[in-house]
Formats: sequence, C-alpha cells, structure tokens
Amino acid sequence: MRRWLFWVFAIVPALSFGVAFTPFEFLGKFSNMTYSQEHQRGEDLYLWREQDELHGYMEYSLGGALGDYTTTRLENVQFDTTTRRLSFQARNPLYDEKGNVIRNLFVFDGFIRPNALEGALKCHNATTKEYCPDGKKVSWKKVTLENVGIYRMGNRQEWEAHVNEQLKEHGARW
Repeated sequence: MRRWLFWVFAIVPALSFGVAFTPFEFLGKFSNMTYSQEHQRGEDLYLWREQDELHGYMEYSLGGALGDYTTTRLENVQFDTTTRRLSFQARNPLYDEKGNVIRNLFVFDGFIRPNALEGALKCHNATTKEYCPDGKKVSWKKVTLENVGIYRMGNRQEWEAHVNEQLKEHGARW
C-alpha cells in the first residue's frame, strides 16, 4: 500500500509527460535613477525570465517630484542567450512646455552584463518618426532590493496582474 501511494504522489507527478515546469524568474531591478531631496531623474528597469523569453517594464522620470514617474511595459523584447544581447522598445509619452503630449518610442539596444544592463537608449517621436535630441549611452546597475519577494511571480498570469497594477497606478497614457 505504501509503495502504491509513493508511486501515485511522488513518481507520477514527476513524470509530467515530458513537460517541465519553468518558473517565472525575477532577474532584478536595474537603475540609473538619481535622487535629490525633492526630485528624481532616470530610469528603473524590472526584468523577469520565462525560459528564453524576457519580460519587464520601465519606470521613467525626467526630473519630476519624488514618486512622479511613468511606467511602461517593455515591448518587442529580443534576447540572445548566447551573446547576452538585449533589445526592446517602450512607448512613453512626454509633455512639452505647453502641456501637449509627445508620444515617444524608446528603443534600447545593448547587453546584459553580470550586474548591469549597458547599451544605447534612443527615442523618436512615434507620430513624426523624428529622433529625440537626447539619445544616450546608458548603464543601468543592478539594485539590491530589500524585499525581493514582492517581485517573485509563480507564472505569467501573476506577472501580468502585477504589471497591470503598476500601469494602472503610473502607466503611460498612449
């Protein structure tokens, strides 16, 4: 009887008929955000891996008040596991001096290093296709988080719920 129970509860689920469970792994927060007593400027990137695919979102601030940032989902993410090359796009509206929305598309092309993301971050107006004047080389350092557990997701559905909550709070209004 014990062998039968062992077989049913231990061996059969482990076989999983050739399908291996792959966790949704939090790779980290990468940042070049700078802070003063009242303002912040820069970007924070949050990345997760599911098998060979990467998912994430970016928080972007142009020097607004602390906590004044926009969150945007990373799109068209391409990652080469051999070369560690990473590229993605992020749609993020900015505002001109008159308060008009400028729909910018940020494009990153670079590499994942052991403790940083490094490469070029360019942007262009998504409507006119003109490049922004502030394309730049970036280095986002991996940040040690106090409560990394809040970023651990069991699966893609949990991650989607987390990202949707971030977008609801600070999401780009495209």
